[in-house]
Amino acid sequence: MRTALRFFLLLLPCMLLAQTEEQPLYLEITFPQHSDTINADQIRISGYTDPEARLAINGKRLNLYPQGSFVARVSLQEKMNKIIITSHKADETVQDILFIYRTPVPKSFTAEPTRIDPMLIEPEQDIWLQPGDFLHVMFKASPGGLARFSVEKIGKNLPMVELAPEKANGLRGVYKGVVRIHDAPENQPLDISFEIQGVDGKKRKARARGKVYLLPQTIPLVGYVQKESFIHGSAQRYLPIGRALKGTNVHIIGRSGKRYKIDLVNKAGYIDVKEVSLAPWGSPLPRATIGAPQIDWNADWLHLTLPIDKALPFFVEQAEQPLRLQLQIIGAQQSSHWITYPNGYNEISSLELQQIDENIFELDLTLEQEHNWGYRCYYTDKALHFLVRRRPVINPDNPVENLVIAIDAGHGGEETGAVSPLGVLEKDINMQWGLALVEILRRHGARPMLTRENDETVPLQERIMRAEKANALLLISLHNNGVTPQGNAAAVSGTSTYFTLPQNKGLSWAIYPRMVALGLEPYGRIYNSYFITRATGFLTTLVEGGFLTHPKEEIRLSDPVFIQTMANAVYDGLGDFLRSRAE
Repeated sequence: MRTALRFFLLLLPCMLLAQTEEQPLYLEITFPQHSDTINADQIRISGYTDPEARLAINGKRLNLYPQGSFVARVSLQEKMNKIIITSHKADETVQDILFIYRTPVPKSFTAEPTRIDPMLIEPEQDIWLQPGDFLHVMFKASPGGLARFSVEKIGKNLPMVELAPEKANGLRGVYKGVVRIHDAPENQPLDISFEIQGVDGKKRKARARGKVYLLPQTIPLVGYVQKESFIHGSAQRYLPIGRALKGTNVHIIGRSGKRYKIDLVNKAGYIDVKEVSLAPWGSPLPRATIGAPQIDWNADWLHLTLPIDKALPFFVEQAEQPLRLQLQIIGAQQSSHWITYPNGYNEISSLELQQIDENIFELDLTLEQEHNWGYRCYYTDKALHFLVRRRPVINPDNPVENLVIAIDAGHGGEETGAVSPLGVLEKDINMQWGLALVEILRRHGARPMLTRENDETVPLQERIMRAEKANALLLISLHNNGVTPQGNAAAVSGTSTYFTLPQNKGLSWAIYPRMVALGLEPYGRIYNSYFITRATGFLTTLVEGGFLTHPKEEIRLSDPVFIQTMANAVYDGLGDFLRSRAE
């Protein structure tokens, strides 16, 4: 996978001197490639030229790899940087010049003269609060001063404290303050202003770009989720604690930057503003009655249907050996205890319904099977559908036989993924790898499917939906890695596997040693939170074959024979996992 790039690039036309017509000298820069800015003290550069040429970056000689590729890191000064790459062979010279802009790094001011840094004043965006909430503010100015802040119609000259440098990224002169909001005009923008009196006795003032709003106390604010979205545990950081399905009703109790704060009864969550539409003021709170489940099943799924006339947020907690799933629905009130167990189905150890809070309904399900093979939740036809994957039938002698297995070739279309020094695109390697794995699975009696079948841009949610539509038991997402824009491409290599949910650890653990056995460096078995690896409808893992940005590793990763070998390794690891789960 490739980290998002942020740098500004201007590539001047090549100057070709004394070229021969038969074999002109060439020089290609494959990274960086796009226009933007970078906020780092180094930038990596990669590309290729004639293997027999002499290459220099800003006059410093750089060794070429046998295929003519090169990687380097160049230190950057603040603002504009001029980087000259020169390839020379015999009487030919090719030169490219990069102009890369580095964002200036915040610096501590001197104590005198007194001044305020306009680039670091928070809040930068509007804040919505409820009575009793705390408003946190911050600004950067000359150190050693006496700082105060005021909030229109709430309080004037409120105290602020200067943070120690170790708590402010090494900066001096960062001041923070806090005030509890109450008794203020509702739903009106209130200005936030700052003042500092420095050690020289001078005073300076500034105003925050963001304003604070006090939400009405008598009329709640409701929103509707426009597409399946993460619910986060933090206003700023990526801390998923659950998902909200399309159409879910949420009670909005605040806003911080680009996320709404939503009420989850016994805790709060945060969801991106762009993914929620606001209902008219006065819309009813997200509350609904929920009935006892109707129980049904087929060869693959246990299906519980709970009647409810409104889509509400929910969370699922899980444990294995035996499999236990707790479904909590926020804003639901139980209307029935009546449960009819179906004839002919005896895999439910226990099923309990309880109202654990006035507005939290819980369904607690324990099954006879030991392991979790996936579950799905969705709303339709005024019902919440809770599906739990039943234990599959696995043939130990041919463990993939008759199993539907989704193969996800990462990136595609406009999303190229990582780019190697020779210009090889990750999306293309992933596709070749996926096709090879599909063929192996098909030969062994599996029913494989691809989440993308050609060079197309497929959103992550669409990939999951395609796998669910095919009733996939497993999903394996294939990628190849790349270092960050400032990373050391010559030093970082190796294969890795990733999981998020506990039921997927075994699958990730089984594939990893098979990949390492190919001679790839062991980068690691890693817990992380990717969109794909948080899918619950099947078991899933993400496999990174290696680092395309490494000049030696890119040669193996772009070799069709080695790609086939990687496909065999994933198949073997998958077989190891399935045999361990065969009854």
